[in-house]
Amino acid sequence: MTHTLNRMRAALLAGAALVPLPVAAQTMDYGALEALFGEPVTASATGKPQRASDAPVSMDIISAEQIRRSGARDIPGVLQRYTTLDVMQNNANDANVAVRGMNTPMTPRLLVLVDGRQVYVDDYGRTAWALVPVELAEIRQIEVVKGPNSALFGFNATAGVINIITFNPAYERVNTGTLRSGTGQYREASVIASAPVGDGGGVRLSAGIRSEDTWSNGFTGGERAGRADRDPESYRLAATSLFRVADGVQVGLDANASRSLGTLYHPGASQFWTDQRSLGFRGRIAAETSFGLLESSVAHSTMDIGFLRQNVTVVQLSDTLKIGAAHAIRPSAEYRRNQMSLPSGQRVAYDVFSAGMMWNWAISDQLESTLAGRWDQMQLEGSGYGDGSILPGDADYDRSIGTFAYNAGLVWKATPDDTFRLAAARGIGSPSLVDLGLILPILGTPLTVVGNPALDPVVVDNFELGWTRRIAAISGQVGASVFYQINNDLSSSVSAQARFVPGAGVISSPGKAGSTDVYGVDLSARGELPQGFDWGLGYRLAQVDGDLSTTSSLAYTTGSPLHLATARLGWSAGPIRLDGFARYQTRSSQYRLRDDGLFLVTASDQVWAGMRAAWRPVERLEFALEADGVVTEQQDAGITLEPERRVYLSVRVSF
Repeated sequence: MTHTLNRMRAALLAGAALVPLPVAAQTMDYGALEALFGEPVTASATGKPQRASDAPVSMDIISAEQIRRSGARDIPGVLQRYTTLDVMQNNANDANVAVRGMNTPMTPRLLVLVDGRQVYVDDYGRTAWALVPVELAEIRQIEVVKGPNSALFGFNATAGVINIITFNPAYERVNTGTLRSGTGQYREASVIASAPVGDGGGVRLSAGIRSEDTWSNGFTGGERAGRADRDPESYRLAATSLFRVADGVQVGLDANASRSLGTLYHPGASQFWTDQRSLGFRGRIAAETSFGLLESSVAHSTMDIGFLRQNVTVVQLSDTLKIGAAHAIRPSAEYRRNQMSLPSGQRVAYDVFSAGMMWNWAISDQLESTLAGRWDQMQLEGSGYGDGSILPGDADYDRSIGTFAYNAGLVWKATPDDTFRLAAARGIGSPSLVDLGLILPILGTPLTVVGNPALDPVVVDNFELGWTRRIAAISGQVGASVFYQINNDLSSSVSAQARFVPGAGVISSPGKAGSTDVYGVDLSARGELPQGFDWGLGYRLAQVDGDLSTTSSLAYTTGSPLHLATARLGWSAGPIRLDGFARYQTRSSQYRLRDDGLFLVTASDQVWAGMRAAWRPVERLEFALEADGVVTEQQDAGITLEPERRVYLSVRVSF
């Protein structure tokens, strides 16, 4: 017992010495910290272990136990059950996730990290959820960060961050196999195996495969002719390792490969079939020295979706210094190389050099401030585009763009139970590689989609006031936040309306779509009841107003519901666990390209519900009956396809 307490105290002290850096977070012993706090903790916002309610940013934490009890089969499904994020399920394998409104196809406003490594796709700035190289059973927690956080979390954290933290292979062993089968010819299998390596090191391997029938209703004739109605399937393989090579020095090596065959909902308001393949590698090192905690990582990934090939290389370096008992600073630097190649010979790329600084100041026992700033200098380049006499040429890609992002947070613990948070932030969203440099003739039409190298980054300013109160009587808490957000220089993306250009024909080229203001509230409550019950409630209002161009088929102002509410109720007794989830949202509208033209399609008010009933006869074996969309067999409420009810049986074995 004494050894365990000493280990937890050491972990707490080590964690308190850190400042925000996603790479560093994975080297921490989250299990010891969670045992010390009695609940999941985060080290992502300030670098030191703290409850989400004490962080200087708006954050929710979804624990590993909640993920297991959700009955979800992917990360958007988990978010749908436990958060008030805008989760738009386009079809059986494709979803858009947005924070506080402005949901659009392939939304480019969300940074997704797995153990500090970017996994969103740079072509459209989107997240290909089926390609994320992680199995649900190896996730320790999912941190949902709302609002722009570019200075704290990194490049392109424009409107929010999904920070996925897996079990640390140096401290925790996960050995699990899962089989799931269900209606719609659903088949899923995954396995996770880990083992210690040397003194203070470990390695984990994971693999998963999934296939099912596509949803049947809602495809247009053109989409069926293009075989967009084929059944989706996905494959994932990943290896994660962390080793102690000397006292105070840890080295990590990671690799992953993923493939997804399925249908995507495009910003051009239609669906198309893709075969997406990705590879990723990363090396990282953290060393405690007399002049601070030095951390560095090098990551490289490739992505191939047939007509687009892209490469991303990221190098990060930081030094964390603790100054006295009250101050911690972290200077950091980053280099990024993004490149996309087209079959017709064009290549668009940019180099980004970044420098940042963060300062965390414990002003008193009740008051703490966090300030962070980051400068990104982007150098754009392109080749194969010609002389620029008619359309943008190589010389137009010789362009430099500088941007500044910041985060400022003040946390006041007014009482032992009440915490107030005041925050302001600016996030930067760089134009996607597709918007900058795509050249794509649309088969069967006179239309060519042409990128625009003159696009400016999106700038998002956010202001927020939050309050959280812990309530011991219900073993839970309540919380409320009000926010106001300004989005400038929004892009029409490749959904811009076509125009005739002499000498080039009919083209569609991204341009400025205008700006929006978003204001709203977030409310939450959770707790426990006698006789084994636990519950949670959430509500989000996001009003989007804007002066937008009519030349885009991206419905920024109507793409998300005004009101969104969630509820969950769970009960456990011995080997039995029951969980139910419900979600209500008001109508939303998106553009849809049908066989007879482009239309703004409205999804009416809708109620979604899911459930899970699990039986664990022994500690290492669990059977579960799960259902998704239990309200109606087929819901006439989708923008693209009509969501279908699916029922599953699963078995999970730990070994």
